[in-house]
Amino acid sequence: MLWHELTWREVDALSKELPVVIPLAACEQHGHHLPVFVDTIQVTAIAERVERQMADQMLLLPTLWLGSSHHHKDFPGTISLRPLLYAQVIQEIARSVLEAGFRKIFFLNGHGGNRVPAADALGDLVATDNRADDAYLVLANWWEVGQDALRPEKLGLEQPVVSHACGFETSLMLALRPDLVQLERIQDQVPVLQNDWFHSEDDSSKKVAVFRRFHRLSASGVLGRPQEASLEAGPSILEGVTHEVVAFLNDFATWPELPILKN
Repeated sequence: MLWHELTWREVDALSKELPVVIPLAACEQHGHHLPVFVDTIQVTAIAERVERQMADQMLLLPTLWLGSSHHHKDFPGTISLRPLLYAQVIQEIARSVLEAGFRKIFFLNGHGGNRVPAADALGDLVATDNRADDAYLVLANWWEVGQDALRPEKLGLEQPVVSHACGFETSLMLALRPDLVQLERIQDQVPVLQNDWFHSEDDSSKKVAVFRRFHRLSASGVLGRPQEASLEAGPSILEGVTHEVVAFLNDFATWPELPILKN
């Protein structure tokens, strides 16, 4: 069900154990070959396909397209909220859903930069609001939930994990909006920093976190290997991730109450 197509009385009458899904996204640069709305297009497509498969077993809110992307603002086209302000927005959305009585809320994230401020927001909310502590607040990137469907060997890719405007994202955009993909503009590049502790284009091998703005990491705005993108990989990514999100939500709906445990 779509939250925004219901009346307030219809929302009020629903079971408050229904999972509520809130897609998070961004409007930010994605290199020379992809549009700035990639994250929003992708996570919205996944969420809408999940909703069509689950029908009345979940509630889907409209995608929050405005994200925390200040690390991309050296590239024109990026629109962003500062991390602290973004965290406040996430808290107010969560509070609104909690006030409506729902107790299982899943933030499905489509932009890596949202992950830390959104996690901080939800952690703080649970620590300070008993209603939030009495509910399930869950956050995950779509590539985390769908990781079993994103094994490179299954998709004909060599890049180990989803990065930024990479082979995974470019393949998915070829499946969703091929009219917005300009493959001829892809540029070859090498990682700007690669050692035993940090790899600027491979999150799976990082042992430390490095905080720099994006123009220090990539001249084109790309991380990863978009040249690996294929027409075949995109539909597989979309179908596989959708399947995994549906599986999670079906399980999430059955999660038990967590009573306060004190001796």
